[in-house]
Amino acid sequence: MPVCKFDNININYEIFGKGFPLVLSHGYTANWQIWAPQIEALSGAYQVIVYDARGHGLSSAPAGAENYSLDIMVEDLHQLVTHLGLKKAYIGGLSMGGATSLGYVYKHPEGVQALLALDIHGAFQPRDPQDQGVFAKIHAEGEKIALQRGMADLARHQIEVGGAFRPILQDKAIQARYIEDMARCPVNGYIGVGRAQPWQTEWQRQAADHINVPTLIAVGADDIFTLTGARILHKHIQGSRLVEIGGCVHGTAQWRPDLINRSILDFLKLVEAGQPVAGALAFK
Repeated sequence: MPVCKFDNININYEIFGKGFPLVLSHGYTANWQIWAPQIEALSGAYQVIVYDARGHGLSSAPAGAENYSLDIMVEDLHQLVTHLGLKKAYIGGLSMGGATSLGYVYKHPEGVQALLALDIHGAFQPRDPQDQGVFAKIHAEGEKIALQRGMADLARHQIEVGGAFRPILQDKAIQARYIEDMARCPVNGYIGVGRAQPWQTEWQRQAADHINVPTLIAVGADDIFTLTGARILHKHIQGSRLVEIGGCVHGTAQWRPDLINRSILDFLKLVEAGQPVAGALAFK
């Protein structure tokens, strides 16, 4: 399994297919395998590059929230792109990975042909102090379980108390995969990223106003974490395309891969034809 090594950090990655490179960054507590439906759909036309973000999967997982800022996540992606010798690429991600991708485009625009931002709010989502307090309490409980019993038991606990996303609670097979994926997330990464919350980084707002590459923003219509922010982000990124997936919660690429894959392929077709992508679409 290949790794990109720098500054005592190893970033695990995989490459599928041939063609123009498309780099995809996953979300919090996931790993590169979350992109399996996209790899299957896109690797026939593109070179799909996926990786485990630091603190996740088989990549290095240093302890401490200071190791998981958005700036550091963006630099990790830059190191990987440089390691692979990519001069230009499509850059995309989901949730935490979407924030990383947005930050990368802002800091390294010369190397980006288009941006795919899935399930992100760009720090525009209104933050209710009461909700933040609830999140902090839940995450503190999660840290305790993870440290005492491990990540697999944390996943089981989330399912038992109804704290996992709706599709997970409704399907035993998805629950099994969720437990396996969580077990692959190092405790250091779970705690460090959860405390750092890189997706909340304020400079994303400044970044949004400076993005000038074709941009796809996709979000679930039932995503209480990012829907409002995604709509605002769409207004800030000039000429961007917003796609809302009906009946879908956070994690669109996993829950509705058919519509996400269609959205990506249609978007990239327009980009490659030199046609405008601006507008808003809704799928039910």
